[in-house]
Amino acid sequence: MSKMSVQTEPPASKLQLGLMWSRIKKASRLDPQGVLELKTDTTATGQAVAVLVLAALAYGIGYTAQTQFQGHDLSIYGIIVGSLANTVTVCFAAFVWSATAFLVGTKLFQGKTGYWELARPLFFAASPFFLFLLIAVPISPIIFQGSVPVYWYQGIIAVAAVAWLFLSQVFVLKQVMGLNLRRTILTVAVGLLILAFIGIQFGTA
Repeated sequence: MSKMSVQTEPPASKLQLGLMWSRIKKASRLDPQGVLELKTDTTATGQAVAVLVLAALAYGIGYTAQTQFQGHDLSIYGIIVGSLANTVTVCFAAFVWSATAFLVGTKLFQGKTGYWELARPLFFAASPFFLFLLIAVPISPIIFQGSVPVYWYQGIIAVAAVAWLFLSQVFVLKQVMGLNLRRTILTVAVGLLILAFIGIQFGTA
């Protein structure tokens, strides 16, 4: 009697995680084809929102840890509360930013896209914020043995993450809307001004 080999397929959840990771890598590498795939693939919307939330959480943990390290007031409770508050803030800012960029790009500069066609790649392009998790890990004293101040290490990571995020957002806007570089920069500038104005209004409310 011959034995039949049974091939088991990987669970759907594992396949979805693999697909999401592949999309994150493409967005992080500024892959034009990957960005355009996210624009047209409506099934990627849920993953895009999930990546945004995870990136916002990474920022929240890193920023809160950095603030508490500098204030010499490190506590688990403070990190949890601060991380959640910063996560909500970043997610709110991301939705405002994507909506603002969409309106400015399509109404002022005749960009051709729908909201979610733009939001999906923009949210995936938030993945550089995962670097903020490194701020919460005491790597600097271990690697540099105290020769480099912790705040230098934290500052380098923060600057690298923000610069990478900015480049990713500009790249996505240019690719998705089909704008030239000048109109893309103007879209970013106007969008950031509106976002800053909204932030100031909330801050003074």
